[in-house]
Amino acid sequence: MKDRRVLRTRKAIQNAYLDLLKKKGTEKITISDIAREADIDRKTFYLHYDSTEDIIREYAEEKTRELLARLTLKSFFTLSFDKKIFAREANNMLREHLDFCRMLARNPSMGFFWNEVQDVSVQILSEIYKRHSRLPEGDLKIQVSFFVAGAMYVYKRWLRDEIPCSMEEVGDKVSEIAFSGVQSILRQS
Repeated sequence: MKDRRVLRTRKAIQNAYLDLLKKKGTEKITISDIAREADIDRKTFYLHYDSTEDIIREYAEEKTRELLARLTLKSFFTLSFDKKIFAREANNMLREHLDFCRMLARNPSMGFFWNEVQDVSVQILSEIYKRHSRLPEGDLKIQVSFFVAGAMYVYKRWLRDEIPCSMEEVGDKVSEIAFSGVQSILRQS
């Protein structure tokens, strides 16, 4: 367990960076900017992180683990992976950060953020699904990667207003395809 002061400082740095992303958008954010916003020294920043990418990686991991905790509380992993639970919880979490996610989705220079979220999600979900699957690890990672990349692509397009439907419809459609595969599309034709 980390010292509370360390956790508090890391959270201040993370919040400062996220606030600067909201304010500056695609402009370059320096370590000095983050330190000033967090009211710390540059040296303190480097005691906790090596780069801004590390902040995003940690944030992505926190949010992925938060979604997994929500799914666990709703018994998602023990109720045959109920797709309605997944869509509802993913959408609830997205709703809480909607403006921020829209800003990130609309800024092409923020692609690194989505890459980090995707990489962390694949890593964590692969670890969880390994306990529930008999697939070889390589096959499992391919399937989890395919689902995460596809779901993120659809949600990013929705966040950019390129898919004209409600968040609930997006969640339902992503879940249907993820849990039923291409067969769900072919049955509709």
